[in-house]
Amino acid sequence: MFFLNKLILNISSLKFAISLLIFIAFSSGIGTFIPQGMGKDDYIESYENNPIFGFIDGDKILLLELDHIYTSTWFLISLFLLCISLASSSFRKQIPTLKASLKWTDYDKVDKFNNLKLAFQWNESKGKETISNANEILKNQGWEILRKENRLSARKGVFGRVGPILVHTGLIILLIGSAYGNFTRKSLEEYLIPNESIDLINDVSKEKFSIKLKNFNIERENDGLPKQFTSNLEIYSNDSSEKIKKQTEVNHPLRYKGVTIYQADWAISSIILEIDKINYQFALKPVPEIGNQIWGVLVELGENMKKNYLLTIDNENGPVKFFDIDDFSEKDIYLNDQEETINSSKMKLVKIIPSSGLIIKSDPSIPIIYCSFILIILGASLSLIPTKRIWLFNDISTKNYYMGGLCNKNLSGFEIEFNKLFEQLK
Repeated sequence: MFFLNKLILNISSLKFAISLLIFIAFSSGIGTFIPQGMGKDDYIESYENNPIFGFIDGDKILLLELDHIYTSTWFLISLFLLCISLASSSFRKQIPTLKASLKWTDYDKVDKFNNLKLAFQWNESKGKETISNANEILKNQGWEILRKENRLSARKGVFGRVGPILVHTGLIILLIGSAYGNFTRKSLEEYLIPNESIDLINDVSKEKFSIKLKNFNIERENDGLPKQFTSNLEIYSNDSSEKIKKQTEVNHPLRYKGVTIYQADWAISSIILEIDKINYQFALKPVPEIGNQIWGVLVELGENMKKNYLLTIDNENGPVKFFDIDDFSEKDIYLNDQEETINSSKMKLVKIIPSSGLIIKSDPSIPIIYCSFILIILGASLSLIPTKRIWLFNDISTKNYYMGGLCNKNLSGFEIEFNKLFEQLK
């Protein structure tokens, strides 16, 4: 029994909770440093020659579950221990404190006032009239009153004691919701071209719906750098003929029935070229060897002597650059411009087709996490409210009055209020 009591005492201590928070924060930092969710071979290959801290290679990452930290056994155990710590602290400290605050403390002896930092004594012959005046003044100021024949107890802000309990409850719900979200959260990245659609299903409600990209716009700065990407979407449920038109931008996600759609990226999906009076559509791929945000494709041109050319493009307005892979000579072709001849082939750029990069996330834990934030904010706000108490006692034998007060926060402010009340009564 002694061992169990000591264990509960240690788990509910502030030092233990802070240690767990530091450990969880450090682990989360590692989770942002080490890519999560890659294949086993990718970790072994990536960290074989460049181990972390010189000794943590791919095998150790897999052994320590650093490839999926947020769903690892040791990380979930730390979350569970923190929940236990917060819950035991509430039951051992906060709830008893709340219960004690709800009980009226009767100051019916002179000796009790000697232990108070804020206390006054004066002689008054009015008797019950002073008690009645104090009762009226405090009641008008919103104090709770418990009055007896020759004494009075008043309290204010007792509900502030609920604050720490709400904060602990909110943190526990947040930890549970985060752990639940780590297992149920799903993310999908898709590149859609205008008038292309994708079918989705809500994992919670099992409702099927489709998202169609109507158009995609890129707003640019004066120097040509991208400023904002905007996707105009059309959402329609498979169970209804109604179509909902929505818009998503960078930093302005779209939410629909438990699914959140983020505007994350963009790309040039394909181009349409007219080659010798025939239209061809070429799918493009990123060419990181040349630079960031550059897409290209290798094509063969020429009627008699075939020759390979690298086509590249870096924006939705063109031009398309044709590089001769032999001597790297360059020729630019602009959108809807006149025909150009390249290696005896007559070329014309007909259309550039950009695509919108959307990240579609489904996270059933979001309502739980939002609820926890509300409780934490409410609890933190209530915790700022001071709990104040005032006692007034009339010693009938000496006709002396004794007035004392206690406050757990903002003692200097309460002292001013206490002195003002004393002046009114005296």
